[in-house]
Amino acid sequence: MKSLIQSGCLTILCLVCAGEAKAQKAPLLHVFPSLQADAVGRKLQSAMIWAGAEANGDGVAVAFRKTFQLARQPGKAEMSVFADARYLLWVNGQYVERGPSRFQPNGPEYDTLEIASQLQAGSNVVALLVVGNLSGGKVMRHQPGLAAILACDDREILRTDASWRCTLENRYRKVVASWADIVDEQVDARIEDGDWAASQYDDSRWRPSVAIDGQAWGPLTARRIPRLRETQVPFQFQDGATLPVTLTNGQHLTFTTPHIVQAYPVISFTADAGTELAISPYKTHYFAKAGPQIYFTLDTLGTAKVEIVVKQGRATLTGLKLIERLYPYTRLGAFTCDDPLLNQLWEMCARSCEVLSEDSYVDCADRERVEWMDDTPPGFDLTQTIMAGPPGADGKPVFSDPRLLEELVRRTGLTLQPDGWVKAHTCSDRFDIHAKMEDRACDWVEGLRRYYEATGDTQVLKEIWPAVAAQMDYFLRRCGDHGLVSARDWVVWGNPLGYLTGQTTTLNVFVQKALADSAFLGGLIGERSDSARFAKAADDLSRLINTVLWDEATGTYFSGFFSDAEVAANAAAKRPLKLPRTNGLSATTLHANVFALDRGVVPPARRDRVLAAMLKQTPEELSGSIMVYYYVMKQMYALDRPDLDTRVLGMFRQGWEPMAKSAWQCSWEGFQGGSKAHIYGMYPGYFLSAYVLGVRRDAPVWKHQIILEPHLGDLTQAGGVVVTEFGPVPVSWNQDGRALRFKVTIPADTEAVLALPNRPAPERIELDGEQVQGTVQGIRRQVILPSGPHSGSL
Repeated sequence: MKSLIQSGCLTILCLVCAGEAKAQKAPLLHVFPSLQADAVGRKLQSAMIWAGAEANGDGVAVAFRKTFQLARQPGKAEMSVFADARYLLWVNGQYVERGPSRFQPNGPEYDTLEIASQLQAGSNVVALLVVGNLSGGKVMRHQPGLAAILACDDREILRTDASWRCTLENRYRKVVASWADIVDEQVDARIEDGDWAASQYDDSRWRPSVAIDGQAWGPLTARRIPRLRETQVPFQFQDGATLPVTLTNGQHLTFTTPHIVQAYPVISFTADAGTELAISPYKTHYFAKAGPQIYFTLDTLGTAKVEIVVKQGRATLTGLKLIERLYPYTRLGAFTCDDPLLNQLWEMCARSCEVLSEDSYVDCADRERVEWMDDTPPGFDLTQTIMAGPPGADGKPVFSDPRLLEELVRRTGLTLQPDGWVKAHTCSDRFDIHAKMEDRACDWVEGLRRYYEATGDTQVLKEIWPAVAAQMDYFLRRCGDHGLVSARDWVVWGNPLGYLTGQTTTLNVFVQKALADSAFLGGLIGERSDSARFAKAADDLSRLINTVLWDEATGTYFSGFFSDAEVAANAAAKRPLKLPRTNGLSATTLHANVFALDRGVVPPARRDRVLAAMLKQTPEELSGSIMVYYYVMKQMYALDRPDLDTRVLGMFRQGWEPMAKSAWQCSWEGFQGGSKAHIYGMYPGYFLSAYVLGVRRDAPVWKHQIILEPHLGDLTQAGGVVVTEFGPVPVSWNQDGRALRFKVTIPADTEAVLALPNRPAPERIELDGEQVQGTVQGIRRQVILPSGPHSGSL
């Protein structure tokens, strides 16, 4: 069923698909007028097929085949494929790819695959397995479907239509999506009468496919990020096992990896008919056919240990591979210093960025793999300073690759709900307490500005601007007693006001910054009326925060204002306000002060007092939320004090030592509990590169400017490579007594501001064999460096 509903100036496409009665709520999809299907996307949408209404059950898997003839092997063969929700592709029996990328159904993306090497003169077969009607952390329950077009040497050879054969009679009897993992596969290989992906298979008993309406999806466009990279990873068997190995009732084979991997297993074995295998942690239950067979899971999973159990019957395992599937970064960054623990920590953070980057930044590799807007800044910070992505359209590597950030902010915009808010996470039917998180909407707007300043690109902003305007207006409609925004607070774990609804400082400073960013972004794309409204609202909200929520007696910000009605409502929801409250104002917190500083709301005359309070509220035992310390450390580095530089390193050593030494080699969700492969804890790698080594872009990308500002703390030596949008920057620093020596190479067409500590004597810097004076800025002495290698000392 398809209906159009009007909501303000936005059209909402509400899709209620067959078999969707069990979903918590149907997805509401906004059609954004500026988002248009491309030429291939339009063809694909006119060629959508499925296997009929009986193939619309939960977690259904359908096999498709098409046989065709070629006079010769083509020199070029591009196959464009889209499926809802997931496909696996074979060409002439050879596995090629799985996809597509995560997508909102109102903004789907198709893959284009080069398959010339898999084709041949004569008969050819394309085979796909499509799994539909899934609901999890990276898929939304929606109408299942498949569309494909094959062009050989730029001439269309085939596209999906009723001539494609399909069947539900394949080994995948049940598929369940849990969080973002497609797990709990119930597989029965006995059902299949042969290898249906192979060229010689007889599909005459299969049914013809059924054409369906491609307009059930929003405008279909080409994939915006590179295809993921599949890499075979090493493992070792426990108990000295070697292949081949025969297992019978209750026996198992266990293998482990050196660190957590995001991978799927490929298992080759011979078995008796009906042998039952269980593969964990993939939750696979597999019933074997008689003879040799190969099985691999439909999805990857974050794990460092896999166990294969023969629950009943007999199987001889003859081959085993573990294939990791991640975003195709090239790690160009490097870090080394005279503290081995910090070196280990940087390596762990770099690995964390890799394993938590798929077709999005994801929150945790071992549990959810959900795409949350607050997965960056940590995700993009590490990418900016450590990674390069595959070549773009110009054939050059993409340094500080912004493409995952682009996808994250775009898909977040596409989640716009009827009453004007965007979800905290995308591509998901999840509508629990974490679906609507006002501070994450502010992270989203900040992410849009970060993407623009890293690229100069406004296209994604133009596409989803209606969502930005709607979200800001949502905030402006939620005025409390004093004109402050009244909404639910959260911000980060450990916030004493987390999940409470009120006029809190943390939420209001986030909204104020989002309004200011929206005003700036709206001005860029000609949305002058919205820009002016949001600029005024940002100024008004800043004034209210500094009037209503400021405590002059303590030089801090109250944590919030709660009316009697808000206090009662929170108590009724079993989330009572536990902080002391006087005249409606609740006591100050670390979160209130650090986020007021971070969002730029604190006036210059008040900064010293608020900073002093923040430093007193930051205990060395790191008892607070792991994420709040990201913002605390930003403020500590901004103060540019050697004692605070050393203090931050001490916090790394104390709080992150268990992570750095963990066998999983991945950052954690918290200092003690939670996920052991989580994006929240990986930001020390960014600070070690951008602040200890001191290399970072400190101006919009079009200015081609970086800063070199070391914060060595108690280290005597630090060096490595820091990636910038302009290329990698090798740098080294050595402290010997009062002398500071350095070497650095500045990328082409880039200017660097060298900012060294300003010491009373000597007053000059030795640079490239010459004495230079420089200019004094605060506690730093600055010199402008052009492109090329430089060395010197202070």
